[in-house]
Amino acid sequence: MKILCIGDIHLSDQPPGWCTDDYLTDLFVILEHTVDKARELKVDAVVWAGDVFHHKAPSRTSHATVQRALSLIEAYHAPLFIVPGNHDIQYDRLDSIFATQPLGTLLRGGAEMLQGWAYDFPIYGVPWLGKFTDDAVTEALASFDRPGLVIAHAPIFPPGFENPFECYKAADWADRMGNQGYCYYGHVHEAHKIYEAGGVTFCNMGAISRGSLSEADRDRSIKVALWDESAGFTAVPVPYRPADEVFKVMEARAKKDAEQSLNGFLAAVGEVSLEISGPQAVVEYVQGMDLDEDVREMVTELVRQAADGD
Repeated sequence: MKILCIGDIHLSDQPPGWCTDDYLTDLFVILEHTVDKARELKVDAVVWAGDVFHHKAPSRTSHATVQRALSLIEAYHAPLFIVPGNHDIQYDRLDSIFATQPLGTLLRGGAEMLQGWAYDFPIYGVPWLGKFTDDAVTEALASFDRPGLVIAHAPIFPPGFENPFECYKAADWADRMGNQGYCYYGHVHEAHKIYEAGGVTFCNMGAISRGSLSEADRDRSIKVALWDESAGFTAVPVPYRPADEVFKVMEARAKKDAEQSLNGFLAAVGEVSLEISGPQAVVEYVQGMDLDEDVREMVTELVRQAADGD
């Protein structure tokens, strides 16, 4: 049994801030390369590990984009499973998928939602949970009672690289898998690659989208992963265009220079400056503030909704 695992896609009609107008075209070209890889590797199934679309508001995703995504389902010539991510659902409710979300159209058009065990495949899905508490993760993995591959959309981090604001430790996740099997996860865009923790082999090859002009997104290569039931994970490179062709690099450098000058001025007059590089930076700052937990969660959700266009 061989499964091709693909990280966050983030299809969007409008390119993110520092991306060129070819953002969507570039993404579909990369996805078409995954179709070629699936045929070349003779996989039994393909899995998208969440955040297929970027915007939750239905009006932000055109019919043309959804139809083009539907055409990929047929092109794979193998079953396509999708684990919903936080960008694929509203208010952390899975029932919103078929009510309001473009992902619902793909699931009605031939793809299958992966939640729990897949029929006739040794793969087990854990969609976005909203809150990654021990109880929530334990419940989500309660039926994982035999060796196999877990596909999750979750903020899992390897030992030594834990994020202090949104993180579920890989070793703790492994405990709730019974310290057995394999886990491929989306949500984290920066590749964690292949590693072991708590008896489980984890893999995260990063997002195939490049939506932010961070150093990691600018320099990393685009890869997906092949999971072989007998051999585990293997990284699979996918052709992609160089960063200078997908990012507005010169404009970003000019803005960075201006920000540095402003920060220098504020520091000189005794002000405190905070570099906000994007919504995630705002979330991290809010999470670090001494606020009531309910207030912190409300502000964090509002920031995410604003970033998603809701």
